[in-house]
Amino acid sequence: MWTGMVFRHISERVCADTETVGSGNAGAILLDDRTVVIDAQFAPLARQLRSNIEKVCKRRITHLLLTHSHSDHVFGNEVFQDCEIIAHKTLKARMEELTKSSWSKDSLQKQFAELRNTDPQRAARLENVHIILPTKTFDKEYLLGEGDLKIEMTYTGGHTADSSIVYFPHSRTLFAGDLIFSRIYPYGGDPTADPDLWIEALNKMKKMNPDIIVPGHGPLCGLDEVDRYTKYILDTKSVMLELIAQGKPEDQAIIDPSLPKFYEEGAQNRKANTLAHWYRLWKQRTPG
Repeated sequence: MWTGMVFRHISERVCADTETVGSGNAGAILLDDRTVVIDAQFAPLARQLRSNIEKVCKRRITHLLLTHSHSDHVFGNEVFQDCEIIAHKTLKARMEELTKSSWSKDSLQKQFAELRNTDPQRAARLENVHIILPTKTFDKEYLLGEGDLKIEMTYTGGHTADSSIVYFPHSRTLFAGDLIFSRIYPYGGDPTADPDLWIEALNKMKKMNPDIIVPGHGPLCGLDEVDRYTKYILDTKSVMLELIAQGKPEDQAIIDPSLPKFYEEGAQNRKANTLAHWYRLWKQRTPG
């Protein structure tokens, strides 16, 4: 089962769990009269997450903000059904579509049965999952709170077509979702991932100039990690476009030794899926 949840203050008004193994990070922002939660993890963890938030924050939880649609960030929505659940409009649309296919009740039960004996940890993520959709959506930006305690939620795309970031200027803290896998190779193989929009999202983060970044996975970081990600994606694009121009096929291009190195440990499958998707996207966008 998952281990390591340490929900703690990272500043006076912001708390986060960035140590749980096997699920996305989550956090909370403390306003004067309420608590706003960012991401819900998987359902089994979400129950523990909510309990920890209530103990540490001691304010009623009124809102859940979702950074993107991957299951390790939204399957715990059911634990926050009494809250307003906020997400970009494409996130809700994607969740609605998935509930008709791989996230349908029958499909999830079948996946659970298949994994129960072979991979109990993955199976636990799917047991008795009740998919809860966002209750409110936005287009470009969603603002919550007042005065110097305003929370800014901004749509970016990049990691997924529905990715958003959450910034709390009062504490200069930014929740980056999976646009940042701190000290880990990112996952950019989602069918809707767009590395060009990813670069734009990283540039938006840099302009916000946060002191603390809560990534979607991995430990807390700062703008130096944003710089590393920006450089990696730009350098990868430069090399990949050269390989595409040379006519290198996908299977050879994604393992070409000229590609830049980036957090290589344990990244094999994630890196291969990411580079394959990026190759196809950049090839499609290459004139001629």
